[in-house]
Amino acid sequence: MSEQKLKVLIADDEEIVRHGLEKIIDWEKLGCTICGEASSGDEVLERIEELSPNIVLLDINMPRKTGIDVLESVYNSSRPQSQKPKFLILSGYSDFEFAKKAINFGAKGYIVKPVDEDELEDKIRDIKNDIQKEAEAESLRSSAEREEIAQGFKQMFLYGAVEDGFAEEKNQHNFYQVAIISLELVGFSNEVQSLQIAFDDCFVYVNHFSFLMDGMFVAVFTNEGEETVLRHLDRLCTRLQKNKTGGGAIASLGHKFEGLEGGLKSYTQAKRLYSQLFFYTQKFFITQEDLEADEYASLRLGKRPDDFNINKYLSAIPELTQYIEIYDLQKINALLANFKKWLKSSVISIDEIKKMCMAFIVETQNSVHARHPEKELDTVPALDLVNLIYTQNYFDEMIKIVEDFTVGLAESFTSNTASSTILKVIQYVKTHYDTELKLELLGDLFNCNSAYLGKKFKEYTGVPFNTYLDIIRIEQAKNLLATSDLKIYEISKVVGYSNTDYFYLKFKKHTNMTPKEFKKSKGGE
Repeated sequence: MSEQKLKVLIADDEEIVRHGLEKIIDWEKLGCTICGEASSGDEVLERIEELSPNIVLLDINMPRKTGIDVLESVYNSSRPQSQKPKFLILSGYSDFEFAKKAINFGAKGYIVKPVDEDELEDKIRDIKNDIQKEAEAESLRSSAEREEIAQGFKQMFLYGAVEDGFAEEKNQHNFYQVAIISLELVGFSNEVQSLQIAFDDCFVYVNHFSFLMDGMFVAVFTNEGEETVLRHLDRLCTRLQKNKTGGGAIASLGHKFEGLEGGLKSYTQAKRLYSQLFFYTQKFFITQEDLEADEYASLRLGKRPDDFNINKYLSAIPELTQYIEIYDLQKINALLANFKKWLKSSVISIDEIKKMCMAFIVETQNSVHARHPEKELDTVPALDLVNLIYTQNYFDEMIKIVEDFTVGLAESFTSNTASSTILKVIQYVKTHYDTELKLELLGDLFNCNSAYLGKKFKEYTGVPFNTYLDIIRIEQAKNLLATSDLKIYEISKVVGYSNTDYFYLKFKKHTNMTPKEFKKSKGGE
């Protein structure tokens, strides 16, 4: 049976833009079909009710109702969440306030017009993946049969109380310990069945049951030693880390307690820890001891909401601008370090922290441009980083974007000489991707320190050198798989991978398909 296509509604007040969006990318190839158009905010809402699209490309500036009005209306509607479309915002305005408002109302991305076809394709693929993940999780929740005890625990966790009937039937002398794994953070979060298989494999000799709940994979261990559970959970998380890019905590584990009330207590503890995964990149899972040892966690969890004041750091941006102008990296790094500590110890939500980082970047770039409008700075536009920040799973990864952007702004302000070298390096990589390339070799070729070259390369391209090299090689491999009769092992060598197994691994990581699956999808054998 062929995959059901996602319905896309295009909403823009300009007819030429609507027609252009229909033609700019191959919707059929992306598994989508254009189900309709709308030219005003009122018409968008009518079309959503009439057509039930999966995705809406929504212009911000439309007559009668703006795109923000549409988002707010759908966000506050009584429609079930599963029946609400995913919105991708289109606008001619590079305005952080628009992006922030759109994200507040559930928008999945923000693209500034004129629309870049590659960026649009990437955003549509991301949204499609989100829809597939949600559909799969929903299907698994609704179709999988739960054992009676698992259902009872699920209800107990959901409502935060032990029902009398359930308590009477179950043995109150059992000991329970609860772990929670994030479906979003595991490497194959769109393959929930794979997570279940991996979990059962690692805990095959441990007495447990598990179920999905509110986007979480919840496991309950019965009458097992805490050291045993710790050891097996470490094994599982180590295995899952191999399927994801970047490290970081993906699970939380409560302590073991007696009886059903104890099981609920363990879950409550694990859920509290689960809310803190964002802040832990040096551990695969966290326990209560990790939280107690973290000075920032004690501040986060002990403060009141009114302790928070973003103006304290936004008001420091003029000072930061002065440091950028004179390339005072010591003071720049000190200010950024304080900003990092302040965010890490604040009581606000993760979404709010991300918004503060977005605001910090946008306001810093605006401040520099306002003082030096004549300067052409070779940096990534701040708004381009808004979506990138919002998609980060861990605090350290997110703050690194802020740090790299700010330091990069300072370096670009002071000198633009590095960019010409990077352009030469990029051209060399595109020409010699099939050879053994290392930063040390390129440093010798272009007469610069390899560590410095690597740093400038990442600042310019947004990705580390080895990742960029892999992207170039995989794109060449995709072209050869689609257009040539070469064997897969031959293509592996042609694009620069001497080890075919390593080529398979890299290809799957960048395309979510094996070379064989990709070739077959292109009509090859």
